[in-house]
Amino acid sequence: MSEKGGRTMTATGIILAAGNGTRMYSNTPKPLHKVAGLALLGHGIRTMRYAGIDDVIVVTSPELAESPEFNDTLESAVHPDVRLAIQPDQHGTADALKSARSATPGAGTMVVAPVDMVLVTGDVVRQMLKVHGDSHAAVTVLGARVDVPAGLGRIKLDASGRPVSVAEEHEASDELLRSDLINTAWYCFDSDWIWDELDSIQPAETGEIYLPRVITKASNINRSAIVIADPESGLGINDRVQLANVERIMRQRINDSHMRQGVTLQDPATTYIDIGVEIGNDTEIAAGSHLGIGSKIGAGVVIGPNTQIYSSEIHDGAAVDGARVIDSVVGEQAFVGSNSLLRAGSELKPHSRVGNLAEIKNSVIGSGSHVSHFSYIGDAEIGENVNIGAGTITCNYDGKEKHPTVIADGALIGSSTMLIAPVTVGKLAKTGAGSVVREDVVPGDTVAGVPAKSIKSK
Repeated sequence: MSEKGGRTMTATGIILAAGNGTRMYSNTPKPLHKVAGLALLGHGIRTMRYAGIDDVIVVTSPELAESPEFNDTLESAVHPDVRLAIQPDQHGTADALKSARSATPGAGTMVVAPVDMVLVTGDVVRQMLKVHGDSHAAVTVLGARVDVPAGLGRIKLDASGRPVSVAEEHEASDELLRSDLINTAWYCFDSDWIWDELDSIQPAETGEIYLPRVITKASNINRSAIVIADPESGLGINDRVQLANVERIMRQRINDSHMRQGVTLQDPATTYIDIGVEIGNDTEIAAGSHLGIGSKIGAGVVIGPNTQIYSSEIHDGAAVDGARVIDSVVGEQAFVGSNSLLRAGSELKPHSRVGNLAEIKNSVIGSGSHVSHFSYIGDAEIGENVNIGAGTITCNYDGKEKHPTVIADGALIGSSTMLIAPVTVGKLAKTGAGSVVREDVVPGDTVAGVPAKSIKSK
């Protein structure tokens, strides 16, 4: 939102994401390359949303619009859905913006952004909107003073500090090339003004129509403004080196934010936390840990070292010690030992434990239950206070289909037991070490042997 002439104006965001990104030398389209777990396109949408811009349009190529990966990114990055505008042929940034014209009837202020300048924050965009509204500008450009401006367009200011023009490096004078004030390619436009001006831009020698040329037109009527952001905002992504540099800065920002909110990072330089991960206070994260996008970590959790958590929930007071947790839930005060793996929708109920080098797949481990080391528990429902000995395996696959295993409350499963699913072990039942259980075990019974037979009556 912005103010103009005393009335509130609704902003529309437009992200230009049709470029090929040839310098990435990749089969992955540039907008889908990731920083801190989120595609570049997702970062742009997220920034727009944080700045209060609900209406977002993505300008893209016909090929990219049909890509499943592209559409998955749109669906996972935002709510509600963004709108698409198609740029059939790529003739520069002004041509890309023209492609969105039919999608913006009645828009007041338009915020236009490139897909590859992801270090611009929502707070900076809010500042742009305020300056744009307060100054009654037709164009407000976001500039940044950077240490290495080589290869970037330079912004020329007049004596009063307003932008006069933007020149690409090959067009800039020697004097302008000495300037460190570069164009980030983030703009605010008065939509009542911009469309006619776009039509009047003459193509460059390359045939491209450069959007920054409207700044000169706005300057000629004293309606240009500028916001100058920190140097990091001026760092774009054109190749893998720049991608890695932006990733490093983004992860440092994320880590700093969590530490300020009461999270302890043993070694921030080797702790990798994706954007949007939620972490409660007094959680401790040891070196070498990775927390992937979509994860929620509670308060007082102990993680690491070398833990990997992706799209999972770790509840208050739990501990994950050098394990991998994927699409799973670890309950309050639960424990996962080193080199273990939880995956495919597994859940550890409160106060349960999984030892070292175990795997839990698509299973529920009940409150107070223990799964010892070297065990595999797949497609199983484990009750409360069950003790599963080391080396136990639920043999859930018969070569064609997966089958469930059910172990009721209080059961005791001896080490190296093979449970041939589908099978149920009843409440308080026991299996001897090394048993192969092919049939259901009734509550309270004890079975042993290969195949396992009841031994209580002997």
